[in-house]
Amino acid sequence: MADVMGKSTRRPLSIYLGDLTYTTLSLATDAFPLNIGFIAAYADKRFGKEIDLKLFKYVDDLEQAINERPPDILGLSNYPWNFNLGLEFFRMSQEISPKTIRVMGGPNFPLDDEARREFVKRNPLIDFYAYLEGEEAFVALLNRAFESSLDREKMKSAPIDGFIHRVSETEVMSGTMLARRRDLDEIPSPYLTGFMDKFFDGKLSPMMETNRGCPFSCTFCHEGNQLISKVNQFSIDRVKAELDYIAAAVAKAPNLITNLMFADPNFAMYERDYEIVEHIERIQQKQNWPRSIFASTGKNKKERIAKSLRKLNGSMSMWMSVQSMDPVVLQEIQRENISTSQMLALAGVYQELGLPTLSELILGLPGDSYERHVNSLSQVVEAGIDIIDTYSCMLLNGTKLNSAFSRANYRIGSHFRILPRDFAKLGNGRIAVEIEEVITSTNTMAFEDYVEARKLHLMVAVVYNGGGLSPLLRLLRQNHISIIGLLQRLVSAIHTAPDSVQTIFRSFVRLTKDELWNSEEELRAYVCANGNYEKLLNGEIGINLIQTHTAMSLAVMDDWVKYVFETVDGMLGDGSEREGEWPEVFADVKSFCMGRTHNLWGSDRNEDNPTALLHYDVPHWMRSPLSMLLAEFKLSTPAVHQFVFSTAKQEEMAALIKRYGTTPTGIGRIIIQMGRNRIWRDNEAIPALSRPGGFESRVTLPPQNVPLS
Repeated sequence: MADVMGKSTRRPLSIYLGDLTYTTLSLATDAFPLNIGFIAAYADKRFGKEIDLKLFKYVDDLEQAINERPPDILGLSNYPWNFNLGLEFFRMSQEISPKTIRVMGGPNFPLDDEARREFVKRNPLIDFYAYLEGEEAFVALLNRAFESSLDREKMKSAPIDGFIHRVSETEVMSGTMLARRRDLDEIPSPYLTGFMDKFFDGKLSPMMETNRGCPFSCTFCHEGNQLISKVNQFSIDRVKAELDYIAAAVAKAPNLITNLMFADPNFAMYERDYEIVEHIERIQQKQNWPRSIFASTGKNKKERIAKSLRKLNGSMSMWMSVQSMDPVVLQEIQRENISTSQMLALAGVYQELGLPTLSELILGLPGDSYERHVNSLSQVVEAGIDIIDTYSCMLLNGTKLNSAFSRANYRIGSHFRILPRDFAKLGNGRIAVEIEEVITSTNTMAFEDYVEARKLHLMVAVVYNGGGLSPLLRLLRQNHISIIGLLQRLVSAIHTAPDSVQTIFRSFVRLTKDELWNSEEELRAYVCANGNYEKLLNGEIGINLIQTHTAMSLAVMDDWVKYVFETVDGMLGDGSEREGEWPEVFADVKSFCMGRTHNLWGSDRNEDNPTALLHYDVPHWMRSPLSMLLAEFKLSTPAVHQFVFSTAKQEEMAALIKRYGTTPTGIGRIIIQMGRNRIWRDNEAIPALSRPGGFESRVTLPPQNVPLS
């Protein structure tokens, strides 16, 4: 066998593999390091006791290990959120142990050959770079390491299949691109082999992969690479065995683990996925896990996906990733094979079934403009999607959009900004920070339009997303009142908002401009200059603006609700066309929204439970078919409702607060983990006898005091 040639009786080869996350403020990425788990499990299968493998996720752990016992080979993953961190560890390794071979792999790598060669030339700290699937390539590298006795010069003397490497400042060698593996079960399971055991620490989220490849060719996405368009699958039996293993480990974890993640780009789109979903549902019935599932559901076959979501009882959202609804934009980004109209046509069906829905829109795609972007937002809003995540378009390595041709063809203007939470000061005093390049103008969109669209994005995040104000949104839809018009009015009338709301909005607009830099080098130099790292620590720079300002808003939702309802009143004028039961209906909806959004994160949140006197059965109406009006649910006698967190939700929120904290950054992470639609208070009717004398006000809110420390 090729992999035993050249082996000696020397000590086992020491190998450290890392899929690193920053932990400076909170966990920046909290997925299990499944990627390096696959590499390790396959290498262990081929070499056994000839190698000594150790896996790392946390910066401090790897830093300590390198200082105490430097490895023979250090392999690190490369994604937009950890590339520069990897380079700093390579620099550290070079200083401590110059003989250590430094290997990198991952999708954050140019698409065309010449750009790859330039990437390797300008990053001399990387000895070898693996492209595409890395298991077989890493085995080929280990064979070369054994054959050459870890001599760097000898290892670089000839190409290695699956790798590209720098020989000198002017010379680069590329090995043959390895064929993708069709029988994925030949790669041992990182879970069943025990390589993931140490990561069940209650901080990270278990991640699974049931298949590899994506049939779609989106120009802005790593998965759009035609080299990985063929979908290969792990066997059903293996997937079930992994689920059982993870469930057993979760039950024994030191801290509560509530969620499960899937790396599949189109989960639940394939017929066999329903069998996987059935197995998950059996586990849920047995041990109430997973409570939430993070997965990118398929772009097509929505009826099939809906069947899976029904089985999972709302623990997973329907992910309707349209990116844009404009036909010109969709053609430019090569998404014509995804039926966006069919996707949204099913949204009402999912809503009536009580299935949560999520969609994404990207600002700055080729052909996009402010008007087209707003029109896309309007279509997704009117379809009734529960959560709309909006993003600035990133120029990612390994995508068609990030090519010289695309940049020139669309006259792309871009800026650089810090990736939120992705920074650290290492033990040697060096600062690592990740920086992304985003599109801020094109031949169809001016920079000023970028800023205006971002203002609207904040309103979508705070007012529309996740269901806090869903009774109001339902009422507006039934009365043919434009929701996108309301969101635009909230932007234009911001000067009439309560001071707390204006302060948050002004901060967002200012930072939307201030976070953008003309060059990566200037931004990196600024971060590393004296005193500026403290600004990262204090949250003055380098934050996720949407997440942070949404978290800030959740602390003053009483003021936001007041502003939103006053703005709706202003849109309706004197109300002459809204007579009859409208004032009482509108007041009940306002009371219900105020109750469910009150004091979500305060230390007294479980005791500070508001009540409201309702004349209509709002909860029953919200569960009814979309065509039914609230007026049809008038109560014979007004009822008092209290807004509380269930015992299970109290437990889950306490665990997540312990994990992430209650800073705006921490709350942003909690929202992602729980799902935005699950953070609100539940309502329960309370007996009339407990009603305190008469109920003069429609809603009773205890004094709000929700510090974000």
